[in-house]
Amino acid sequence: MDTSQAHPSNAGWVQGWLVLRVKQDLPGDFVSFHAHADQAQADAQQRGAGHQVFHGSRKAGTNEFIVD
Repeated sequence: MDTSQAHPSNAGWVQGWLVLRVKQDLPGDFVSFHAHADQAQADAQQRGAGHQVFHGSRKAGTNEFIVD
């Protein structure tokens, strides 16, 4: 069940936890989006080195994201 929250000031965006493949320059490449931090941490750990968790927003149905 998706329990991510609608962004209060950006219609069509949801807030949650992003897993990014971090490179030299942030923000990195979008990998996945999660409603809960523990789910995002588990996903990042499973994917291995270079994957980190950030809180942010994602435009629903796309890979567009904003890190808080």
